[in-house]
This record gives sequence, C-alpha cells and structure tokens, in this order.
Amino acid sequence: MTNTFTLSKIDSVSFIKTGLIAAAVVVMALPAMASAASYAYIDQGGYVRSVTADSAAQAMMTGPNIDENSGVLLMNDASDYALVGTHVPGA
Repeated sequence: MTNTFTLSKIDSVSFIKTGLIAAAVVVMALPAMASAASYAYIDQGGYVRSVTADSAAQAMMTGPNIDENSGVLLMNDASDYALVGTHVPGA
C-alpha cells in the first residue's frame, strides 16, 4: 500500500494566508526593534557631523572629534540631514 501526500487547494490557500500574516507581523515589528538613530553634532573644527547611536548620551560619547561644548541633535527629516557638512562660524 502506497501513501501519497497531497495538499488540497484549501490547505494551500490557508498556508499562504498564514505566511503572509506572519510576514506582516514581522515587518510591523521591525521599527520597534530598531532603536538606533542619527544625531548631528559640532566637531572640533566647527563642522556639523553625524553619528548613529542608540541614545543621545551614546552619541555624545561616540561622536568622532566632538567638540567639548557640543550637544547632539536628533535628526528627524531631510532638513536636518542637509546641515551635515556645513561650517558653523565661531564654533
């Protein structure tokens, strides 16, 4: 006696739906898992630079050549990114 395994059309459709739902859940959860953000700061030469970090405190600790009087700015939109590379007079 030979046993053969075949999926019915209903089983295939439910399997695909389940897979799509699982993929949607994973995609929606990705932003919650990604905690790194980009921060702008002034370096010792007076230029705006950026660093990627999990928090503002980490950005201040890891920003290469960060000026001792610099803080950090969370970059949220394109206008923030446009500042990177510009020189700040008097810095």
